[in-house]
Amino acid sequence: MLTLLLGFDLKRASATSLVVIAITAIAGSIGFAFHGGVVWSAAIALGVGSTIGSYVGARLLKYLPSVYLMWGFAILLVGLAVRLVFNASASGSGDVSSSWLALFGMAGLGLGAGLLAGLLGVGGGILVVPLLVLLFGLTAIEAKGTSLVMMIPAAMIGTWVNAKNKIVDLRAGVTIGLISAAVSYAGVAVAVIMPTVVSNLLFAALMLYTAVQFFIRAIRASRPVDR
Repeated sequence: MLTLLLGFDLKRASATSLVVIAITAIAGSIGFAFHGGVVWSAAIALGVGSTIGSYVGARLLKYLPSVYLMWGFAILLVGLAVRLVFNASASGSGDVSSSWLALFGMAGLGLGAGLLAGLLGVGGGILVVPLLVLLFGLTAIEAKGTSLVMMIPAAMIGTWVNAKNKIVDLRAGVTIGLISAAVSYAGVAVAVIMPTVVSNLLFAALMLYTAVQFFIRAIRASRPVDR
């Protein structure tokens, strides 16, 4: 939307999107925590990984062509969405392991999500939520709330790096973020009462829609520039 409506180039749009994510994640996390929808041990492990990943991704954003990452991310989303559609009733047991192995796995997942956030300006939840349910046993509500907490430090550190590199529009990010944060509480209220099957199917649809958008961005970025 930043590129289509406001004419942002991809890098400035990605950087500004992180500001929106930071503000929205703070508001949404409060809502999910109020309903017991945050697994704090998992959120800390994910947050450590995502903060490191976001810092690295934001540093690379200034220099690295992101078209190949767009292709890979879009293909991964399609695969996860298909998996979620065929297992639409899946919901973690809620019995989340706190072993070192599980925590290191979550930190690695957070690292990947942070890299995507720093490079592409996407919320890591689009990748993390289904994997927390399918691999680590979190319920759908816990996965959503925990992924939001994970994104707070990642989005903040990425925004700090982008601001130093002067590729972020803070005014636009804060304005959109405050509106998004206000609406997020309604989203939390709906998420808490929504049946798992419906929630998973809607999330799969969101993943497919996001994948299509990244396919389009990748195709446009791959086209030669007219001279």
